[in-house]
Amino acid sequence: MKRFRHWAILPKIMTISVVSVAVIAGVVMFYFLPLVERKIMDGKKEGTKYVVEVAFGILAGYDALAKSGQLTEADARQRAALEVKKLRYKETEYFWINDRASNMVMHPTRPELDGTNLSDNRDPRGTFVFKEFVRVCNEKGAGFVEYLWPKPGERLPVAKISYVKLYAPWGWIVGSGIYVDDVEKDMARLRWNMAIGTMVFAALILSLSLFIGISITRLLKNVIGGLQDIASGKGDVDLSKRIATSSIDEIGVLSSEFNGLMDSISSLTIFKKVIEEDDTLDDVYFRLGSVFTEDLGLGGCVIYEISGSQGKMRPVYPSFVATGELYCNADILDNHDLCKAKRTGHPISSLTYPRICKQFSVASGKEHFCIPMTVGGGTVGVVQFAFDKSDTFTDSKENERRLFKAEQYIKESLSVIEAKRLMNTLRESSLKDPLTGLHNRRFLQEYTEKLVAGAKRRRTLVGLIMCDLDYFKQVNDAYGHNVGDIVLRETASIIRTSVREADIVVRFGGEEFLVVLFDIGAGDALNVAEKIRVNVQNARIKIPEGVIQKTISLGVSEFPADSETFWHSIKYADVALYKAKEAGRNKVMRFTGDMWTDEHF
Repeated sequence: MKRFRHWAILPKIMTISVVSVAVIAGVVMFYFLPLVERKIMDGKKEGTKYVVEVAFGILAGYDALAKSGQLTEADARQRAALEVKKLRYKETEYFWINDRASNMVMHPTRPELDGTNLSDNRDPRGTFVFKEFVRVCNEKGAGFVEYLWPKPGERLPVAKISYVKLYAPWGWIVGSGIYVDDVEKDMARLRWNMAIGTMVFAALILSLSLFIGISITRLLKNVIGGLQDIASGKGDVDLSKRIATSSIDEIGVLSSEFNGLMDSISSLTIFKKVIEEDDTLDDVYFRLGSVFTEDLGLGGCVIYEISGSQGKMRPVYPSFVATGELYCNADILDNHDLCKAKRTGHPISSLTYPRICKQFSVASGKEHFCIPMTVGGGTVGVVQFAFDKSDTFTDSKENERRLFKAEQYIKESLSVIEAKRLMNTLRESSLKDPLTGLHNRRFLQEYTEKLVAGAKRRRTLVGLIMCDLDYFKQVNDAYGHNVGDIVLRETASIIRTSVREADIVVRFGGEEFLVVLFDIGAGDALNVAEKIRVNVQNARIKIPEGVIQKTISLGVSEFPADSETFWHSIKYADVALYKAKEAGRNKVMRFTGDMWTDEHF
């Protein structure tokens, strides 16, 4: 320690820096890295568990269709297995289904196993794989199992961790898993990246220390030189002379910049954790937009979400923005390829090249900076910042700093947005009727509380129209079920186009449809029902044998005018429907109290 006290400042700083870097590297490699690896494995397992729950919901949805009589149980099982078979959330990760007797119901990568009994199947370690699946499900209902299994396209088995869960009504066990070597590859990349990061961090710290040391010693030499001049009495000494000791200011600026960097990293970390826990994508977009406008001061922000399947884009932040309030041509909403940022996949800025995007309105008097949100090579959204021309060049560095921070927030959000979009896609598929594309009964059951709460909050009426095709069984008997499906699809399309975009059409069961009309006046539902009846009656449905025309009967009720209970109001509409059938079909009947008899209890 005595020798250390006699060292010059620069060697002291460099020694402290080297020791600090070594300690940090040791902590990272021997404590933090194993902790992160455990978190990665736990996260992979939790992710597998979550997607199995999603697949599990598909079985429940088809089971509900079977119980409601819309499908036979055999058809429901077959369709459910096919839906689960198509789900692939990664090249090597898939779902399979076996039953409690270890019979393989469905295996997407090894279809030769379908229908075979695998109770004697064991891996090279001697584990009876499918017996173990059954044992875990019988004891716990669900759980993780470790075993060896070949990866798709490979012959030799490798370690695998799977999550299996029993769907008791059908006695099916649904499972999916991760291959350990895939996770280990991720961990190897992490180790390499962390090693590179540690070396870069070390180089940065050592360079910074050298810079600080040289700066301090240079300043001290200037101070010492001035003091030596005064002490030596050389020439005429100016006693009013002062030596500007700016080292404190520079150290203060450096500390401030470093603290700013750490604050940014901390803010980004907290932000990502918060949006990961948000319920919906709209919540994520709102929080992201709030950071841009409130924290970074980037006004005129619009976030667009891209729908690749429909070729459209829609503004999702601010929550309510009229088409006329957008700075871009409204055509981009119906054709996302018109958006240059979406099409090119890189930022588009009129600050670097005037009028770079012809879809942006020159008449707005604004400059723009558009950042695509790119995930896996595809653009899922675009963030647009608009500036007044008079403000863009007043502090260009400050604008660059804010835009850079905005890009960091976008990058941190991408993985969360991708995960939530995938979950939305998987979940929405379980709430849609596969034949007609309409919402199914499960959707209505899940969202009833929200629908009722909204109507009560706005104190408005909800119109309920129960629709049932007349003599539909004759279509199936005369032409077959394929033609019956065509008639159902066309009828669904006619009903959907006969109501407003904000209204809901549900395939309630078989040839029965329910229309939910929001914010209507008394008697409006009856008018809409008549419109549907006329449109169906006039429709000429093309079938392989030619053209067919059908009629439809409709029952109408209003919530809460007819009942304070939403499902009672639906039942009332159903009662009115049967009265329309009894009155000769192809009619619209409004529910009245005298229609309700003891036989309906």
